[in-house]
Amino acid sequence: MEKLKVAFYWAASCGGCEIAVLDINEKILDVVAKADIVFWPVAMDIKYKDVEAMPDKSIDACFFNGAIRNSEQEHMAKLLRQKSKILVAFGSCACDGCVVGLGNLWNKKAIFERAYFETPSTKNPQSIT
Repeated sequence: MEKLKVAFYWAASCGGCEIAVLDINEKILDVVAKADIVFWPVAMDIKYKDVEAMPDKSIDACFFNGAIRNSEQEHMAKLLRQKSKILVAFGSCACDGCVVGLGNLWNKKAIFERAYFETPSTKNPQSIT
């Protein structure tokens, strides 16, 4: 039987899902005995162009963690959906927005004001954004 092909992608998230995968410790060897990991930017050197070159539906399952906060992440979500038979929203950031989803409660100007000017630890006398 041919091995399954799986992928992992980390969008806007805390990184906890990547740690959760690694927390299975040596059981990861059982996973790779049954499935090839064909895309996992956190753990392997692979470029977006490599994914773009893959045939559509050639990935059996892609585990997509993190919220979509910018055009790059949106592009990857759409690309991985095209290349995967199943796209799994993996983790609370992907499913519910979690901490990164809090950015949806304010507009971009308010987020930049807070991040670059208003925080107690920010020293930005030249007002660089």
